[in-house]
Amino acid sequence: MFELYFVFYAIPKTMSQLARERQRSPVAWSLIGIGAWLGAEIIVAGGIGLAYGIWSMFSEAPEEFSTGLQLLTYVLALGAAILSFVLVKRFLTSRPKPLLAPPPPPPTF
Repeated sequence: MFELYFVFYAIPKTMSQLARERQRSPVAWSLIGIGAWLGAEIIVAGGIGLAYGIWSMFSEAPEEFSTGLQLLTYVLALGAAILSFVLVKRFLTSRPKPLLAPPPPPPTF
């Protein structure tokens, strides 16, 4: 539930505002931010799950260990997702703002 708020509301709102200030595509940068969030979560959770699967094949892992590992995996994946979003946001923020404002729209008669 926590992630859904960020994926569907906070990330698009933040990235759209920053992209408009720099005259970039708000939709594209929103999708980049969402993709970074989801991609980091999937990669970290999948990597930890794969490492645990390989480790458990060669050792006798107690059942209680997997419950703690699930919580650790969730926390690490969430941390990686937040970090990836911050990096994408910082990358967009480092783009210069246009020096001149766009010309006014033509008059309507």
